[in-house]
Amino acid sequence: MKKKRKWIKWVLLALVVLVILWMLFLSGKTKEASYTEVPVTTGDLTTYYNFDGLVYAPRMQTLTSAQDDIVSAVYVAQNEQVRSGDRLLKLKNGGIVRADIDGEVTNLPVAGDDVVAAGQTLAQIIDMDRLEIRLNVDEYDVDAVTPGTSVQVSILATERVYEGEVTALDKNGTASGDLSYYTARVAMEPMEGVYPGMQVSAKVLRSHAENAALLKMDALLFDEYNRPYVLLRADNGKDTVTRSVSVGVSDGINVEITEGLSAGETVLMKNALTLAELRVQMMNQHSGSR
Repeated sequence: MKKKRKWIKWVLLALVVLVILWMLFLSGKTKEASYTEVPVTTGDLTTYYNFDGLVYAPRMQTLTSAQDDIVSAVYVAQNEQVRSGDRLLKLKNGGIVRADIDGEVTNLPVAGDDVVAAGQTLAQIIDMDRLEIRLNVDEYDVDAVTPGTSVQVSILATERVYEGEVTALDKNGTASGDLSYYTARVAMEPMEGVYPGMQVSAKVLRSHAENAALLKMDALLFDEYNRPYVLLRADNGKDTVTRSVSVGVSDGINVEITEGLSAGETVLMKNALTLAELRVQMMNQHSGSR
């Protein structure tokens, strides 16, 4: 019982200490905040729209049996190249089944003497020389993928990267959650080892700032009207002053400063006080109040 009371006592004490620390922090009874100096640099800043999607085969033929039948003969093998009009197989009642497109036999699930049901797949042909990329684009970014737009595409499985171009945008969107998504088609050249269904990532140029004044985003502050400003060291070397700035391109790490700062200047970024520092301050203030 004594151990339980002792445990409760320490928990209550810890809670009291935390409350005191929080009150001290809110009341501003802390030592002067420390700062890190952040230089304004010069450089280029580029941002992109990012999309994901799949490799897709727009020219594909799936051949099925029109009725219950029996496979009399098979004239091709899986992964064999065929041309439009080539014989693929023969059915006892359905006659010769032929290819309607040039391409590769990517699926051949039947063999001679197999019994097949109506609607069963007999063969599939894909034109592997005419693949394309289909990107998922949300409704807020459709203006970034108009036909003719350059796109940098990465095939994730092969780690290949190439420059493509948007050929079409399907304007009939599909709702998913709170957003609607549209499909942008990107042309691609035939690539060894790239197959339909492979995942891709893609990016489209959003904005670019060249030879700009750049500042770390963490050093940028905003007032109650969401207007950006920075902290600078005052002329006396002790106090701080604020200065309004205008911003441009940002990649989430750095931001372009279009007005208010020049490369070579130094901005102050307030350091967050740690819990250990708050404890020390509380102890100092407690001893000083005696």
